[in-house]
Amino acid sequence: MLRSVFGAALWSRRRNLAWWVGGSFAYLLFLGSAFPTLQENAARFEEMFESYPEALRVMFNMVEGVSMGTGPGFLHMELFSLVLPLLLIIYAAGFGARAIAGEEEEGTLDLLLSSPITRRRVLAEQFGAMAVSTFMIGLVTWAAIVLAGLAFDMGLSTGRVAAATFSAVLIALVFGSLALSLGAATGRRGPALGVAGAAALAAYLVFSLAEVLSWLGTIQKASPWYYYADSAPLLNGLEWAHAGVLAAISVGLVLAGGLVLERRDLGV
Repeated sequence: MLRSVFGAALWSRRRNLAWWVGGSFAYLLFLGSAFPTLQENAARFEEMFESYPEALRVMFNMVEGVSMGTGPGFLHMELFSLVLPLLLIIYAAGFGARAIAGEEEEGTLDLLLSSPITRRRVLAEQFGAMAVSTFMIGLVTWAAIVLAGLAFDMGLSTGRVAAATFSAVLIALVFGSLALSLGAATGRRGPALGVAGAAALAAYLVFSLAEVLSWLGTIQKASPWYYYADSAPLLNGLEWAHAGVLAAISVGLVLAGGLVLERRDLGV
């Protein structure tokens, strides 16, 4: 038996993680292979995008003056505006919802807590396993994008690709931490995952539509998505203050979940 909750959590998800890593790598290479075709027809695509309603262009974080015919512009709109953070959020939220609530629903949490280990430590190590595995997917994502950039002459900066990927991992950990904390607080995996998913969607819509709906502008900075997307790290580099906000939200959520878990009766 593995000696730590952290190690056991990673080991139990090794096959799932392998599928995520392999699938992400293959998808990103495939996406890169589409760039030469799009580059040849960039003017036509940009004309089509200009005909889109403003709300739709804002939702896909289309930056004025950034061409789809460039590698950074292509990946910013096709990958980093929504697809990559969404995939990472799905992974992290699924991990977080199962970490405590799944163990409790399956009746294995009581066995774990019968050993000399505190509830808060269990939660902290589950968070660590979620963070490490999400960062592993992010690392493979970075490598695949860099390889695709070299193979298809996309003109990418490895540093800015790392900044954008790091930011996507951080926004995923925010909602993964929310699912983890809700699962710890309620002992129910389904509601924890559902609320985390709804919160991620709401955060995205608040950020995206704030430029169109003026009344949302007053609360835009309350959305974690603002701190992921506003600085466009693939185009401009990492905004450390924004990264710090996302990291602080994740840690705060886990601490709050630990306080509730410490006090409630477990369904075991």
